[in-house]
Amino acid sequence: MKKGVIFGLMTASVLWLSACQSVIDRPETAIEERQSMGVVLSDVGLGDQSFSDAAMRGMGQLRETGEWYVDYRELEETKTYEAGFEQLVAAGHDVIIGLGFACQEDLEKVAANHPDQQFALIDAVSTLPNVISVTFEEVEGSALAGAVAGLETETGKIGFVGGVDNELIQKFSTGFLLGAQAVNADVELLVDYANDFASPEIGQQLAEKQIEAGADVLYAAAGLTGVGVLQTAQANGVKAIGVDSDQSMIAPDAVITSMLKQVDLAIVAIAENVQEDAFSEHLTLGLEQGGVGLAALRRVQWSDEEQERFDAFEKRLLEGNSP
Repeated sequence: MKKGVIFGLMTASVLWLSACQSVIDRPETAIEERQSMGVVLSDVGLGDQSFSDAAMRGMGQLRETGEWYVDYRELEETKTYEAGFEQLVAAGHDVIIGLGFACQEDLEKVAANHPDQQFALIDAVSTLPNVISVTFEEVEGSALAGAVAGLETETGKIGFVGGVDNELIQKFSTGFLLGAQAVNADVELLVDYANDFASPEIGQQLAEKQIEAGADVLYAAAGLTGVGVLQTAQANGVKAIGVDSDQSMIAPDAVITSMLKQVDLAIVAIAENVQEDAFSEHLTLGLEQGGVGLAALRRVQWSDEEQERFDAFEKRLLEGNSP
């Protein structure tokens, strides 16, 4: 365990707004020993209203325990993931986390050069001996979201917008369709990929395309691009489903629920698994572990029969059955 620091009497707002600094201020006030964590955020960084913001909540939970000092880097400041990881290695943290599949190559490069340093990778799997891998059951969570969409659609068409067309994002669309068809066998899914996680404008264009084609419930796994999807759904009077975090505040008149991907839980789980010596492990967080789920349903009014269909499907997933 390395020497940590504790937080002086500063306001929470200062903590969250300072980019590329520790979320615990005044390291010169160190008076007790803590474990320490460094995190390289996903490419969009803080304010994505999704993945990075969820990670920050987990870091905040650790800080509040009084047992952890937490630090982070954003790509906007470091320019490369590799530079961010190297900075955190130099800072001497007990564990250094890479957030998102896009950073895997750089994390593994730095981890290979520092075999005694513990690393962790969220949303991808590494085989290196000093990397903890944490992944989620996106199919399970998206299947629940799909079941909601399948019951809510009036046109029989629903839409999905992905940030990129890769294996991970395909899990969201696959689960979404499986869940929708489990409660509505005739539903049709429209799928588009933005090839960009940071463009609300592209999200708007793809959402408008799907709405024009008849989709009346939209789901996006696309970071800030997905924000454009949600806002466009609201502007056009159709329904939407958020992702990663409860995104109802983005488009309150459109978002009926969100598929929660508990990145904050992953941060805490990594902290709980840190040991004296670096090691490798793969943690998978699904419905049973609370790693995925749904935010509260809003403006949803189902008949008793529809509610029974949804409840039966959810029970099936919780019992470990595939969608």
